[in-house]
Amino acid sequence: MIGLSICIPVYNFNCLPSIKTLCKQIDSLSINAEILVIDDSSNINLETLANFKHTHYKYQKLEANIGRSKIRNLLGLTAKFSHLLFIDGDSGIPKNYLQNYVTSVKQNLNSVICGGRVHKLIKNSKICLRYNYGLQYEDIKASKRILSAHCAFMSNNFVIPKKIFRDIPFNETLSKYGHEDTFFGFELAKHKVEVIHIDNPVTHLELETNSIFIEKTKQAIKNLIYLNNKYPGFGKHTKLLRIANTYKFTKKLAPYLSEKFELLAVKTNNALSFQLFKLFYIISKNKQE
Repeated sequence: MIGLSICIPVYNFNCLPSIKTLCKQIDSLSINAEILVIDDSSNINLETLANFKHTHYKYQKLEANIGRSKIRNLLGLTAKFSHLLFIDGDSGIPKNYLQNYVTSVKQNLNSVICGGRVHKLIKNSKICLRYNYGLQYEDIKASKRILSAHCAFMSNNFVIPKKIFRDIPFNETLSKYGHEDTFFGFELAKHKVEVIHIDNPVTHLELETNSIFIEKTKQAIKNLIYLNNKYPGFGKHTKLLRIANTYKFTKKLAPYLSEKFELLAVKTNNALSFQLFKLFYIISKNKQE
């Protein structure tokens, strides 16, 4: 019988409202399910998560931070049911969310299923860049994501058979933020695992300020360069790397252009300017010739 282990990594975000929603959906569907929450050593008070009680709910807090890849692998090892549903801790859960996944899993027992992401309208200009980027480049319907199914994989909201996840875990050499999901999609493609996309999005609730978003992006790009240099074929997996590896003639100008578009993106909150900043930043940092 199909069962869902709902795996939620948490760091500095109180996801109790989403936990309660998931518990209610499990009860209404009468399915085999568990909710596993592992706190990656948050430095804010999340006692409400620790104290919450429900038949299907288990909580654990780590003594030291282990990062985005290791914590997902740990959740997968802890899970007991046939299929793992990974949800980022800062996700809002919509109506019929679990029902939609249960229906899709029954139709695609040996596939990875991605549900997508959406953003709600925000008015705070200090986090507007993150919002605009998400709205333009992340909030994508399944009909478009499926055109490049493996490249469109995101780790914030997906189901995977446990037997596949045991063979293809997240890359634990990526201990810092960024692109562990990009590499995971690359590995799924390499192992010829089918990726299905459906419209079953969670809402991205935690939006960083512009400065934090920029710094996290720079770290993510360093991971991207590492993966590009270490794994043959990975450079063709992402559009950003394909373009960066093509336009090496701009390398001398890249640091200047990267800085200019970074300032412009922060000033205008424009998603295209942010994309250009990323492009020139990766060209300026990539040492591979």
